Amino acid sequence: MAFAISNLINQLKDPKKEMILVRNGLKTPVIESFLNNEDLSIKDVLKRLDISASTYFAKKKNHKALDAYATEKFIRLISVIVLASKILGKSEAKNWIYRKIPSLGNEFPINLLDTEAGHRLVVQCLLQIKHGVYS
Repeated sequence: MAFAISNLINQLKDPKKEMILVRNGLKTPVIESFLNNEDLSIKDVLKRLDISASTYFAKKKNHKALDAYATEKFIRLISVIVLASKILGKSEAKNWIYRKIPSLGNEFPINLLDTEAGHRLVVQCLLQIKHGVYS
């Protein structure tokens, strides 16, 4: 499964491949493998990304891919964790997404990833940290 996660992360580097991935939908084993690797709870992530747990687990049971809407939300989370790991280090990335951040209005970064606008704010915050700009 490590290959599938690595392949997924590589696809996210290319917008055309990411579009295809979104349109085809992510499979639940890949998502759960990534979340397990990051020590994140699937039920907590579903709640914070505002994804229906019953729909998710029905897709899992029937071995079906998620729809584009849910796939995009997971892709936002994955891309933020990858970026945060590069900037803050792997062990700190998880702590950071579950920490209230003043420049994000004292929100937890993970709670903002249910929307594209929230994702942009979280990425902007990480890039400010990377470049030493704290606000």
